[in-house]
Amino acid sequence: MLGEASNDVQIRRFVVDDMVQVLGLISQISSEDDLVHSARTQFFAELENPHETVVRFVATNKGIVIGTMGVGPGPLPSSRVLWADWLIVDPCQRRRGVAKLLYAEIEAHALRLGKMYLCLDMGNIDRERAAYLFHQRNGFQIVGQISDYWGKFEHLHIMTKFLGAAA
Repeated sequence: MLGEASNDVQIRRFVVDDMVQVLGLISQISSEDDLVHSARTQFFAELENPHETVVRFVATNKGIVIGTMGVGPGPLPSSRVLWADWLIVDPCQRRRGVAKLLYAEIEAHALRLGKMYLCLDMGNIDRERAAYLFHQRNGFQIVGQISDYWGKFEHLHIMTKFLGAAA
């Protein structure tokens, strides 16, 4: 169920003017890697080379970017699958239904393209327990793991959600 304030949240496509605010959200993620640099490189490439399977959305409240999520063909492109990435919601805006709204937009996009599955990768499910449980509640299940991917005991988990029959 969405929180009361979620009525003020708008979901729209990411534009270059959102870059600073989105990278500000990403800078809040604790990591040994330079996630801001990785995200900036990826997001500018998406803007410079538009494609129907690659889309990024932002959630805004009163003009402030409070969340983002994108989707694209991912590391193993398939006509049946899209990969979700960079689901981030401002910590002060969590538990208001923002992530659920972003996912609804991503899933609608995937279904418009006739995709059967939505996939994502996730890090440490013990440290990121709330994110893992959120994905699980929203129909995702773990289908694979690569142990020690980001470091000792920092496993990569591949999660997938069945969307329906391909057209």
